[in-house]
Amino acid sequence: MKNKKSFFQILFTSVFILVFSSSCEDALVEDPRTFLSQETVFSSKAGAVSATLGIYEPFRENNLYGWWLLGNLEFWSDYIFGRGSQANASLYQLASRGIGRVGNIWRGGYSVINRANIVIQQLNEKDIPGIDATLKTELLAEARFLRAFSYFHLVRLFGDCPIRTEPELDIAQLAISRSPEAEVYNTILADLNFAEANLPNVGYNDGRATRWSASGLLSIVYLTRSQWNEAAAKAKEIMDSGLFSLVEVQVPEDFQKIFGPDVVTHSEEIFSLKHARIQGLEFEPLWLMHRSGSGYSLGGNAFAWYGNPDSWLGDWMAEIGGPDLRTTDWMYNGPDDEQFLSAEIPMLFKKFRDTESDLPGNDFPIVRYTEILLIYAEATSQANGGPTPDAYEAANMVRRRAYGLPLDMPSTETDLATGLSAAEFQDEILLERAKEFVMEGKRWYDLLRTGKTLEVIQAAGPLKAAIQEKHLKWPIPSEEIDNNEGMTQTDQNPGW
Repeated sequence: MKNKKSFFQILFTSVFILVFSSSCEDALVEDPRTFLSQETVFSSKAGAVSATLGIYEPFRENNLYGWWLLGNLEFWSDYIFGRGSQANASLYQLASRGIGRVGNIWRGGYSVINRANIVIQQLNEKDIPGIDATLKTELLAEARFLRAFSYFHLVRLFGDCPIRTEPELDIAQLAISRSPEAEVYNTILADLNFAEANLPNVGYNDGRATRWSASGLLSIVYLTRSQWNEAAAKAKEIMDSGLFSLVEVQVPEDFQKIFGPDVVTHSEEIFSLKHARIQGLEFEPLWLMHRSGSGYSLGGNAFAWYGNPDSWLGDWMAEIGGPDLRTTDWMYNGPDDEQFLSAEIPMLFKKFRDTESDLPGNDFPIVRYTEILLIYAEATSQANGGPTPDAYEAANMVRRRAYGLPLDMPSTETDLATGLSAAEFQDEILLERAKEFVMEGKRWYDLLRTGKTLEVIQAAGPLKAAIQEKHLKWPIPSEEIDNNEGMTQTDQNPGW
């Protein structure tokens, strides 16, 4: 059994203790951080690199991909229900506990941003022994990539956001008003363009951002903003690099070459959050995906989310065991088809599983090559007023892989029908994305960017009917408004 512990992962825990410590605990928003031993940390190459790696940590914590961000993105989509204490999120009820969870996501996002800002400031202000101009620029690019990634979540979820590009070390520095979405996106694009130009082609350690991570995130940003030509061009750059390819699949279990707990890296990984079977580095959401006794997670007992048969998932669920191998590997109603869920709670998800440890080692994909192909297909079609042969081929490669077929061999079983309009082709791509990225936190964002959120979710059964226009922008946490003198209650999103 491989141990995925690496230099990168080991530093996560130590850097949190060494470098970042809360100095303003009652300010929810920015989670201001300062250095316990600032001069010491930034007096050496090792310290500066450690501080840079520490920017990744909040993404893996509970506020973001460790639970609340990933959970809420899934619960608010059309195909997932939350169970027990998570049910209120599925019903779009944000009173009390739900509001607190949204506040945690805001806090987590700005924690990343503030850590990045501290590193950027320190690198720019100090001459650090052992860090030459090239390494300094690469570390700055890494920090700006992570800052952009965090802002990209915040702007899609909350809309207008405070833009903070300097460290926030005390309450007095928090008085910054919300900036329009367009300005937030300008900040994101500036950071990503800098990162793309200055990050190395290959990371120093698995899990660190590279030039291609920035390119991949740029393609998603362009897609989100309906900048079709730019999205297609950026995706094509990645495709033409020759560095990435789909992991080929012949049997359902082959998908675990991508999502399994022992995977170190694979040919379609462009950027992932890395985990290991080590306390503090495990993939915690896996515990909440599985029913106790299912065998798919030794620590799983929360059983917090399950499938909505009134959505597109109902038809796909009926295909379990069929030619689309994803259904067999990613969904279940019990080990070896043992029935232990009721008709009202019809299915769970086993895309991420670790049957050998109660500290799950599964990495979580942020950008993988599959998405680049689907971005290229959708954006090329939209830019040209309909799908081109290249757009069809990019989409069909993903579909053929799902059925365990040769990637470059046309198939009447899997390939999309020709002659589709741009709108029809986009609908097919959105459905393919829904299937391919199940449990990866992308469906809510896809519905938002295409303007289909209310239409699709309201049609996904009675338990999803509560969604309203106000839910398209999450509420700004009250603690942010209370602590930020640059805001008043009139800055709250409509309906909240």
